[in-house]
Amino acid sequence: MTPERTGRLRLLAGMVIANRPWRLVLGMRSALAAVMATSAYLVITSTIWQLASSLSLTKLIVTMVAAVIMMVVWIIGAHHLWRRRDELGEGWDPFLWNASTVLTLLLGVVTMAVAVLAFNIVVTVFFLEPPVYSSDAATWPGFVDHMRLAWLATGFATVAGAVGSGLDSDAAVEAAAYDGEQRREASREESSAR
Repeated sequence: MTPERTGRLRLLAGMVIANRPWRLVLGMRSALAAVMATSAYLVITSTIWQLASSLSLTKLIVTMVAAVIMMVVWIIGAHHLWRRRDELGEGWDPFLWNASTVLTLLLGVVTMAVAVLAFNIVVTVFFLEPPVYSSDAATWPGFVDHMRLAWLATGFATVAGAVGSGLDSDAAVEAAAYDGEQRREASREESSAR
């Protein structure tokens, strides 16, 4: 790998870290509210119990991956976060800007999904009574069943979070996704490196 490419990768990593993606969803309150409300509803819905117990592991994984990608794409599209060269100031590299946006959102949404998954596991273990669950899901719930249910509810709730993110203002989403001062510093560093 050439030193220039290594430098660009370091710059990209620095831009993503400076954006603090782990705090993204806390800044997007409508998206978080939609995810939490939807997941709370889903874990007590018998149709989801049946789906979770019958879907293959592959389908469960595909559901979650598709939901995360959908939320990232939705946020970028709904809040106009994809930038062309003519939309950026002098010295900005659109590839670095857009790549850092995608990575920041991806890491932020994955962080949210992990937190909601943990919450859903606790909720399913605490609230689901085995006789009630087994009558609808046709299986006596063990930890794997709770995990499958929490996973599926989190995947579906993430899609609801994508829609909920549309209720947040563009300014709120940009503030949650970017650390403006860090972006300006990165731009100056890139310009001086050329």
